[in-house]
Amino acid sequence: MLLNLCLLLTCTFLLSLSYREWPVRRAWVPHLGRVLFAAVTALLLVWHSAPLGDLKVDLRFVPVVLVTLRYGVGAGALVAAGPVMWRLLDSEVGGLVALANAVSVLALAGALRARLSLHELQWRHWPLLLVPYLGVGLAVFVVPGARPLAPWLYVGMLALQGVATLAVLGVLQARLQLLHLTFEARQQSRRDELTGLGNRQAFDEHLARLEAGHQLVLMDVDQFRLVNDLHGSAVGDRALQYVAQVLRDEVPLGAYRLSGEEFGLLLEQGSETQARAVVERVQARLSEPGEVPWANLSVSAGLATRLPREQPGELRHRADEALYLAKANGRNRLVLSPNVPREPVPAGATVTEIRPRHSLWQAQRITVNLMTQRRPLTDADWLEVLRSAVDTLDEVEAASLNIREGNRFRMCAVVGYDPDLLGLEFSEQAQLRWYGGPLAEWLRGRPRVANMTDMQRAWVDEDDVLGEEGGMVLRRAGHRDRLRTNLCVPVVLDGEVVAHLNLDSHSRDEAFTPGVLQDAQLFAQQIAALLQLQDRWRELDQLSHLHSDLSRAGDEQLGAHLAETAHDLLRTTYTLLLRYDPYADALVPAAEAGVFLNPLEVPPTLQRGEGLSWRALTTGAVIRVDDILSARGAFRPKTSHPERRALMVVPLLSRTGEPLGALCLLRDEHRPFRAPDEALAQMLAGVGARVMEGRAHVTDLEATLDAALNMLGVALEARDFETQGHTQRVQDLARRVGEALHLPAEQLTALRRGAALHDIGKLCIPDTVLLKPGALTPEEREVVERHAPLGAALVARIPFLDPEAQQVVRHHHERWDGRGYPDGLAGTQTPLLARVFALCDVYDALTSERPYKRAMSHAAALDVLREGRGTQFDPDLLDVFCRVVTPRAPVGN
Repeated sequence: MLLNLCLLLTCTFLLSLSYREWPVRRAWVPHLGRVLFAAVTALLLVWHSAPLGDLKVDLRFVPVVLVTLRYGVGAGALVAAGPVMWRLLDSEVGGLVALANAVSVLALAGALRARLSLHELQWRHWPLLLVPYLGVGLAVFVVPGARPLAPWLYVGMLALQGVATLAVLGVLQARLQLLHLTFEARQQSRRDELTGLGNRQAFDEHLARLEAGHQLVLMDVDQFRLVNDLHGSAVGDRALQYVAQVLRDEVPLGAYRLSGEEFGLLLEQGSETQARAVVERVQARLSEPGEVPWANLSVSAGLATRLPREQPGELRHRADEALYLAKANGRNRLVLSPNVPREPVPAGATVTEIRPRHSLWQAQRITVNLMTQRRPLTDADWLEVLRSAVDTLDEVEAASLNIREGNRFRMCAVVGYDPDLLGLEFSEQAQLRWYGGPLAEWLRGRPRVANMTDMQRAWVDEDDVLGEEGGMVLRRAGHRDRLRTNLCVPVVLDGEVVAHLNLDSHSRDEAFTPGVLQDAQLFAQQIAALLQLQDRWRELDQLSHLHSDLSRAGDEQLGAHLAETAHDLLRTTYTLLLRYDPYADALVPAAEAGVFLNPLEVPPTLQRGEGLSWRALTTGAVIRVDDILSARGAFRPKTSHPERRALMVVPLLSRTGEPLGALCLLRDEHRPFRAPDEALAQMLAGVGARVMEGRAHVTDLEATLDAALNMLGVALEARDFETQGHTQRVQDLARRVGEALHLPAEQLTALRRGAALHDIGKLCIPDTVLLKPGALTPEEREVVERHAPLGAALVARIPFLDPEAQQVVRHHHERWDGRGYPDGLAGTQTPLLARVFALCDVYDALTSERPYKRAMSHAAALDVLREGRGTQFDPDLLDVFCRVVTPRAPVGN
C-alpha cells in the first residue's frame, strides 16, 4: 500500500504541472486531458494493488472520487471503467466486487457533489470526504479468512483512502497556491503602490499592444508642488489617490500612474471625439470645488491616436509634445497631437519637422524629481536619465554614461548595449583620447561628433587602458560592428570633466544635427547638476563617518585613512600627510595616497621653516598654488609625474595653535584647486586635527599608565625578593611571543600590562607566609594561591585596563591538564594571553638565580618546559615559545 500511495502522489504531482497559469482557464481540452490522466492513474494503482484473497486492496477510487466531485458522475464513471474491466477479466468475484464498489463510490460522490465544492473546501468539510468510500471494503466481511479482522481492515482502508484524498488535494492546492502567489506578485510588480493603478512597467507593456486607431492620453496635475508645500506630503498622496480614483471610474482598465503626478490613459474609443469626452469628464470632476485640499485640481493632457505601423515610442513622443504644449499654454487644457501648431519658419530657411522639445521638459522633470529625493543616486537613477536622453534626441539609438569616481571613470548606465559593459573603468587619459579633441575644448564641455574612422583611431590603444579582458568585453558587448556615429559630450563641473555622455547612431554615418548637439548639452547640464548634488551628499556622508572611523583607527591607520579620504573627496592625483615630530622639530611623512605611487620615491622631511607646509602652519591659513613651478618653496613631485603642478597645503593645528601636521594635495595642472575645494579641505583637516590631538592625549595617558603599572611590578619584585628585572624580562618575552602569534595591537597591550601586574595579589599575602624561607605547609600553600584571584580583584579597579589583562593576572597559574589554580581550567578554557604568559613566567623563573636555587641554562630550562608539554603547558604555544626565546646570561640578585 505504501507503493500505491507513492505512485498516487507521483501521478498527482505530474497532473499538477498541467496547471500553468492563474486564474485557471475553463477550457474543455485541458479538462478532458486531466480526466484521461486520472483514468490512467487508476489503472496504474490497480496494477500495483495488494492481494487479499480474491480481493485486491489499492487506492484506485481516490481519482474516481476527486474527478466525480470536480467534473461530475459521467467523468468519474470514465475513470472507474478501466479498473472495473481489468478486475472482471482478472477474476469474476473480484470484478463483481469492483463493480459494486465503483457504483457505490459514484453514487455517494455524485450525491456529495451537490453539497461540497472543491474550490471552497474548508477544514470542517474534510470529514465529508470519507463519505464516498463508505461502500468500499465491505467485501472483507464476506471474504473467507478475513472476517475475524474485517472491522479493522474496513476502518483501516477507509482511513487510508481519506488520508490519500487529503494528500492529493494538498499537492494540487500547493500548485494552485504557487500559481496564485506568482500571479499576485506579477500583478503587484505592475501596480503603483500608492494609487493602485498600473505602473510604468504595465503601461509600457499595454502601450506596445495598443491597436491602430486607439488613443493614448498623457496627463499631468498642474501646480501639484503647491499642494505638497502648503499641506504636506500626506495630503499630496491623498490628492494623487483621489485623481487615481477618478481615472479608475472613467477608465476602469486603462489608467496608469507613470511617475509623480503624471498619469496615462490607454483608450479604446471609436474616435478622438469620444476620447476627448472622457478626458474632459475627468478634468471636470477633478476641478469640482470643495473644501478639501484635493478639490479644485486641474490637469493638463495631451492626446494622440496611434497610426498604422507607428512605433510605441513615436506615439508616446507625440502625446508628450501635446502635453508639453498644454502645460505651456495654461492650466487645465487638452491638446490633440494632430492639432499641434508648427513654429514659424524664417524666410529662406528649409522647412523641417519640429524637434520634440516636450521630451526635454520631461527629462527636466526627471532631474528635478531625483534632486528632491535627498539621497545618493544609484545606477538605476542614471539609467533613467540616460533612457530619457535616448527617447528624446533624434537619431540616438544607443547610449552610455561614464561617471568620474575619484580619478577613474566608471560606466554606470547603458541603453542599447549589453549590461556586461557596466562597471568598466577608464582613466582620465583614456577618456581624453576617446574624445579626440584639444584639452581646452574637452574642459569646456564642447560636444564632439566622431565617424567610424575617428573612432577606430581611438580604439587602437584601448587594450593598454583596459587590459586584454576589459578590451574584449568592450568590443563584444559594445557592438562595434553596428556603431556608425558617436556624439561625445563631456560633462563639466567647476572646470573639471566629471562624466562622459556618449550618444550613438547605428544606422547613419552622418547623424546628429546642430539642434541635437544643443539638446545633448542640456542633458549634460542636468547630469552636472545631479553630480554636484551627489558630491554634496557624498561629502556629507563621508564627513559624518570620518570622525568615528578615525577614532577607531590606530596611529598608522589614522594617517592612511585621512589621506585616502582627502584623495577621494578632493579627487587629487596625489595626497601626502605630514605629521609633526616634536623630537626632530620637523614635518615627517606619515601617509600618502594617489595614483601611480612609487615606493622608491620617498616623500621629503621638512625641517622647521622649510617649504609652504611650514608657511601654512605659521600663518594658520590654507595655501593654494596653481603652478608649483612658479612658486618658491613649493613641494615639487618627482620628475616621473611632471603634470602634478596644482598644489594646496592645509595646516593641521591643535586648539592651542600647536602644529600637528599638514595635508599636501596635488592635482594636474589643468585642474587647479578652487574655493569650494579649500572649504572642504578645511573641514577634513578640522576633523583630522581634533582626532590627532585627542590621540596624542590618549597616547600620553597610556604611557603614564604603563609607567605606573611597571612601577607596581618593580615594587613587587622588591617585596617578594624577585630577581631584579623580572617584570621587564617577562614583558619582553610575552611581547615577542605575542608578535610571533600575530596578535593584534590591543591584545599585545593587554598582555604587556597583565605581565606587569601578574603578581600584584601578593600584596595581600602576609610576609610570614610570602617570605618564609622553608617549605610551605598545605595551609600556607593555599594562602599563597589566593594571590591570583586577589590580584584580579585589585586590577579590576584600574580604569581603562583591558579585561584580557585581568585574565592574565587571575589565570597565569592554570595548567593545560586542569590541575592548576585558582579555577582549575583545562585546555583552551584558560584564556590565550594567560597561557602565553605562563610560559614566559616559568622560563624566567627557571633561568634566574634565587636565594634557594641556582639559575638554569637556556637548554635546561627548555627541557623542563617540554616535560610539561600537554600537562602544564599548551603544546602549540610551547612550540612557538621554543622557536622565539633565545638564550640569555643568568641574572643574579
